[in-house]
Amino acid sequence: MPDDALHEARHLLNELTEAARKGQIIPIRLTGQLEAIQEAFERAQEQQAQAAAAAAAAAPSGDIERFTQELAGLLSHGFHDLRLPLTNIRGYADMLGSPAMGTLSDMQAQFVGTVRTNARRMEALLIDVSDIAKLRCGTLKATPKMDMFKNIAMMTEKAMRPLADELQRKFEVDVPQGLPLLNTDGELLAKALNKLVENALRYTRPEDGHVRLSGEAEGKLLHIRVEDNGIGMSPEELGQLGTPYFRADNDLVLSYKGSGLGIPIAFGLIRLLGGSIGAASQPGQGTTFTVTLTGMG
Repeated sequence: MPDDALHEARHLLNELTEAARKGQIIPIRLTGQLEAIQEAFERAQEQQAQAAAAAAAAAPSGDIERFTQELAGLLSHGFHDLRLPLTNIRGYADMLGSPAMGTLSDMQAQFVGTVRTNARRMEALLIDVSDIAKLRCGTLKATPKMDMFKNIAMMTEKAMRPLADELQRKFEVDVPQGLPLLNTDGELLAKALNKLVENALRYTRPEDGHVRLSGEAEGKLLHIRVEDNGIGMSPEELGQLGTPYFRADNDLVLSYKGSGLGIPIAFGLIRLLGGSIGAASQPGQGTTFTVTLTGMG
């Protein structure tokens, strides 16, 4: 069951947090401990998917909705408990790396950097698993209100600009005048666009990587495009888009320890908001995702 791996991850996180409180972290063991926690998270993903599939196949139709609600509650509770010690670990790592703690040796700075990197990765993984579980169980709700695409694009630019700078990719945002007003949940739409942009940034080459987020009006329709000049996808890979945990068999893709949940989450959020999403791609020639939403009259 999903709670087995979640319990193990919670136990490992609590042990590490307690060691941090007592100043008993052993640097040489730290990387292995963090990797063990991440592996437990990934097992929880797999167990959650298997449990949902098994229950849907075995349970009478009247029991499926109750099961999905209980599963969503279990995962929500487990992820909340897991994020508390993880926040503590990240906080201690930030404190250790601050100038107030004195100058660190090169090895100590490397260990603190490892803690920060893995803590951020695990936190992102928890959020992704929680989001995909809510989308699958139908417990994630949108809160629509009047908004402009310009505001949503600015949210995505603010969130993704640090990653673009870190990866040395060019990231361009183009929002022309005259786009339809939207009645949508801007935060959820920005989260979906963040996933698409992050995917595009990671899977372009650093020497000439270029990602563009843009909007275009067609009557009442708003077409939002995320374009890149990256590695592209084959027709078979395009057919797998939206499948949880799927990752293309490409060296650049596999070099990043992703969860395979970013695009499925984006697809799920766009559907939740009443929009549509499609992709066009060719190997070696980049990818374009197009999100279409109906604007206000």
